Amino acid sequence: MKKLLAVTLLAFCALLGAALSAAAGPTIIKAGLIDPPGHIDTRAAEKFAELVAQKTGGAAKVEIYPASQLGFAMDMLQGMKLGTIEMFIGGTTWLGAFEKDFWVTGSLYVFNDQDQARAFHQGPMYAKLGETLRTKHGIRLLAQNWDRGPRNFIATVPLRTVEDLKGLKIRVPEQKSWIEQFKLAGAAPTPIALAETFTGLQQGVVQCTEQASNWLYFNKYHTIAKNLTRSKHNYEETGVMISEAFFQKLPADVQKALAEAALEVAPWHNEQVAKDIEDAEKKMAAEGENIIDPDIPAWQKHFRANFDKLAADVGYSKEVVETIKSEWK
Repeated sequence: MKKLLAVTLLAFCALLGAALSAAAGPTIIKAGLIDPPGHIDTRAAEKFAELVAQKTGGAAKVEIYPASQLGFAMDMLQGMKLGTIEMFIGGTTWLGAFEKDFWVTGSLYVFNDQDQARAFHQGPMYAKLGETLRTKHGIRLLAQNWDRGPRNFIATVPLRTVEDLKGLKIRVPEQKSWIEQFKLAGAAPTPIALAETFTGLQQGVVQCTEQASNWLYFNKYHTIAKNLTRSKHNYEETGVMISEAFFQKLPADVQKALAEAALEVAPWHNEQVAKDIEDAEKKMAAEGENIIDPDIPAWQKHFRANFDKLAADVGYSKEVVETIKSEWK
């Protein structure tokens, strides 16, 4: 009799716990981006949220906060490290502030093409780097294979050859690797926050900036800088990141859903990026943009000649440098 009462009590407690959990509502997970609404990363983040809800039967809800609503990139990264920000979806090069080797993929012409860049981010070396990020800095990478597309120059003056970079006032992010590589190329790199770049071009503070063509068109940079050089100088990936402290507080099924959803969104995201870039470049040309196709091998040769010095100045590991260089054509 006592055993039956104990079993009944345990069952009642389990039902009561489930009822209370349901009454409390779903687990809310806030994910921040610096990209605006409608940007491919924001749209992919929304699909990611839908998948998480499906996989957890509504027990977890990912809320998307684009356009730096939760802070700028470094604010969110520091917040994840401290456990005050739950998720950030953005370029993996920002992680160079914690581990310098993450900056290497922001270097110009380190990759031959998008496929090589993605493979590198999914390979064993970056998996090892991600584990260091998790254990030392409290940030877990759920995925780092969302293509951002090849970055191109857009400028108020035509850029046809690498010689045209000499003295060019070019906007760069506030990252040492970006600043140093353009100094080595003879340009005049000018660190400006992304939110201030459009105005900087309008006012002549800088003459040039660079991003993927779909991003440039979406943000109307072609209306103030009439020269797009399809240099394809950088292939970066977007990472889906979560605070490790927050992640460990989540139920196992929610952890699994987050990890699976981040990877499952990637093929759709990457297909859409390629389509968006093609459409954006057609629209820019139709609207009067001067589209320039440079001699990419010549640009590669120029920047790769400076890579060893850049690596030494920034402090990339020998293993990462040698792995990347071994793939050069």
